Amino acid sequence: MLIGKGFNKKCEEILGEAADISDYESGFSISVEELNKNLGFGRKEIRYYFEYMNDQNLIELTTIGGPFLYGHITLTEKGIAKIKALRKNSG
Repeated sequence: MLIGKGFNKKCEEILGEAADISDYESGFSISVEELNKNLGFGRKEIRYYFEYMNDQNLIELTTIGGPFLYGHITLTEKGIAKIKALRKNSG
């Protein structure tokens, strides 16, 4: 599957928001509703990003249920390293 810049940018936004909520702690349970509050993604849209990031081992999908299909996610060590590197390079 070919992933474009727009898709990757949105995944970076999700990782950034998750890192802010969890204070860069892997395994910290993050509510998808809380995560999406500032992002404003639709249910189907955010599901695609989550499934891609889960396949890339950047996040773990920890619970199912709620308005966004997945109830909670956690960041992996790889996901934390990725967002730290992105923020270091952009700032």
